[in-house]
Amino acid sequence: MRRAVAATIKGFERVVRALPDAIALGERAVETSFEAGARLDGNGVGYETIAAAGPHATTLHWIRNNGPVRPGDLLLLDAGVEVDSLYTADITRTIPVSGRYSAVQRRVWEAVVDAADAAFAAARPGNLFRDVHDAAMRVIAERLEEWGLLPVTAAEALSPEGQQHRRWMVHGTSHHLGLDVHDCAASRAALYLDGRLEAGMVFTIEPGLYFKPEDLAVPEEYRGIGCRCEDDILITAAGAENLSAALPRRAAAIEEWMAAIG
Repeated sequence: MRRAVAATIKGFERVVRALPDAIALGERAVETSFEAGARLDGNGVGYETIAAAGPHATTLHWIRNNGPVRPGDLLLLDAGVEVDSLYTADITRTIPVSGRYSAVQRRVWEAVVDAADAAFAAARPGNLFRDVHDAAMRVIAERLEEWGLLPVTAAEALSPEGQQHRRWMVHGTSHHLGLDVHDCAASRAALYLDGRLEAGMVFTIEPGLYFKPEDLAVPEEYRGIGCRCEDDILITAAGAENLSAALPRRAAAIEEWMAAIG
């Protein structure tokens, strides 16, 4: 897993270097850059690369990768290298094509990273797998309330009868990872969502926020913004280790990282 993660981070660096080509040629240049490196540094990709620029980032599992990459837009890259052992990484970052986030892009991205941090804090041996998701959702609901986007309070949204925040965070926060990118997605609930976290487990933490271009329930400045932050987590006896921590997560760190590569 560590080798797969290291090769994947190297692939993200390749994509940053390829952004001028992507601006000229579109999302396919992002896909090609990452997948060529995956074949050189490993066995290939662990799953179809998501290279979603601009409003395409609001579509989950956008794999057509045939759209434009425009300065000022965000690029959601969800990609993983499978190494020769057949283990795969699965990492996502949402980066600014121009190298710097706008104020609203930064606001959304930082909220997603805050949710990821809350989920990471809940990733401890003995906790339930679903506790990780619940921790992330609390932050998502609180931020949406702060921004005036929720039609109810965060507490009401988090109730079983509410869930209004799920309009903009429509997937689970985690899935097990290893020889398959969704290694235990078919397991029964007692061993998966209701299962206890144990040392040696590896899974993702990947909250997001997705505001469709046509979503009239949010102010225009949010429309077309999609962000997801995904890291690969190893449960240890002491807590959890972020295997992909070497890839910057905070907005300022990502901007510095992109500037240093470019």
